[in-house]
Amino acid sequence: MDLDFGRNTDWISKLPDSVLCYILSFLPTKYAVGTSILSTRWQYLWTAVTSLDFDDSVIFEERSKRNDDIEDEVDLSFMNFVTRVLLLNNARCLEKFTLSLGSFCNLDVVNSWITAAISRDLQKLVLHFSLGDEHFIEIPVQLPRMVFNSKTLVELKLDGDIILKVPASVWLPSLKILNLVDLKYEGEDALQKLLSGCPVLEELFFYRWIADIQQELSIYVPTLKSLMLTRLVDEYFDQINDSDSVDESNGQHYKLVVNAPKLEHLHLNDNVAEDISLENLSSLLKAYVVVGSSFSIPVRSTDSGGRTSKLLSGIANAKFLDLLTDVKDYLLPTFHNLTHLRLGSCDGYNLDMLKDFLVHSPNLEVLVLEGNRVVLGSTKHWTPPPQVPCCLSLHLKEIEILKFNGKEYELEVIEYLLKNAEALQKMTIDWKYSDSCFSGEITGFPRGSKTCQLSLLL
Repeated sequence: MDLDFGRNTDWISKLPDSVLCYILSFLPTKYAVGTSILSTRWQYLWTAVTSLDFDDSVIFEERSKRNDDIEDEVDLSFMNFVTRVLLLNNARCLEKFTLSLGSFCNLDVVNSWITAAISRDLQKLVLHFSLGDEHFIEIPVQLPRMVFNSKTLVELKLDGDIILKVPASVWLPSLKILNLVDLKYEGEDALQKLLSGCPVLEELFFYRWIADIQQELSIYVPTLKSLMLTRLVDEYFDQINDSDSVDESNGQHYKLVVNAPKLEHLHLNDNVAEDISLENLSSLLKAYVVVGSSFSIPVRSTDSGGRTSKLLSGIANAKFLDLLTDVKDYLLPTFHNLTHLRLGSCDGYNLDMLKDFLVHSPNLEVLVLEGNRVVLGSTKHWTPPPQVPCCLSLHLKEIEILKFNGKEYELEVIEYLLKNAEALQKMTIDWKYSDSCFSGEITGFPRGSKTCQLSLLL
């Protein structure tokens, strides 16, 4: 096809219908339908779009300013719009169906839309419902059964005021990506039942504030490659119970079990579980882990060290590790594959863990230490390992010090690393949060590597 892209040429009109439909698929459906007024050619072009995106806040931005009678008319108008679009859209297969609701909540109608979309060999379903607490308590959205038995769904994202009521039979043979955010779960085994029907699942994103009956979270997915899991205690839930621990306030004991032999990427932020078991993570490449009192809410376990020991053993195969923790009592395994370590704490550097990682990470090449922007007072002192670890003698090439405050123990750590890291090529120190200048003192420290470059970020 020969297109003239001159200044006065309507080159968009020269594009084939398939390309124009592809462009329209990136717009909210409201605007895609709006192009029907442009010309005769555009009048029905939107009906072939394979990606539909409905958002009641986008369609009716002024809803909050209207009285109740007009709001009822708005609801009816929105319902008619979505229903009519689904009726007139003639795409045999839908690639994506997105439904975002902030006010409209006719459950029968909502389920009829979802069912209509899935019946067209839908590949990606995204539902985001933010209906308010009063809606959530009285009429939580329950998904139609077709959602759990689609042969074509590749990606499923559920967010907000949805109750996950999983039927006895679940079969999603094509589902590879699953996102579950802030859902309500009916039954202790709701998630396990859902995962058991996903034989090719590769990515799982799970985000949740804990305040309900689901005490044990078990994730056994042989095909899983990426897991992002966040479970936090709801601050309001914590306040109304007025207790130092979830275990004491409601008698519950939260447990997390992950068994995923093909898992490559793990992002774990959990201040809820009293017991964490990470099993068969032999393929693990990258891990981001937050445990202990580095949370904004204190750790919920009387055995945080034991919990951390099990956790660290589970991720011992990682090559890249980002670890935020303040726990002191633990047993550290040997991290034979670890080359990149980022170690953080909310109370300055975790000196004991730093020492142990240097000893138990023989192939470490990159070390990033992150303290806290504000460390009030500290009696910490750096006690180096009895022998220089082999990673310092042979492999460690780059060190980065973040949120440097100029504490004595920080200077002791820097001096030790500069003196003993014989393969070190670069050390970067970020002291934007320090009130004093230590450049003269630091640059005067002896260096084990003659080629090491020292970079001070002010």
